[in-house]
Amino acid sequence: MADPLAGYERRRNEATLPDYRENVQAARLGPIPPEVLQLRQALRDRPADATRFAMARAAMIPPETFFNPPNLQRILAGRPAVDAPAA
Repeated sequence: MADPLAGYERRRNEATLPDYRENVQAARLGPIPPEVLQLRQALRDRPADATRFAMARAAMIPPETFFNPPNLQRILAGRPAVDAPAA
């Protein structure tokens, strides 16, 4: 039983460590990094992208489908998603 539990503990720690570190950083109540503020501002009037952001943060979609350089550059430039209808 010790070996399976040790394996579980290792997998659990690997899976949760990034969230743990992020939560510890947020608990320090330091300034929000400028790039985070810039992204939040860009998402303010973009409900579809804001939804995808929240889903990526919650691992409801693969995070790399949102947090990749081309997508972030598109959002920051104010361009629509490729599959979004033109306004």
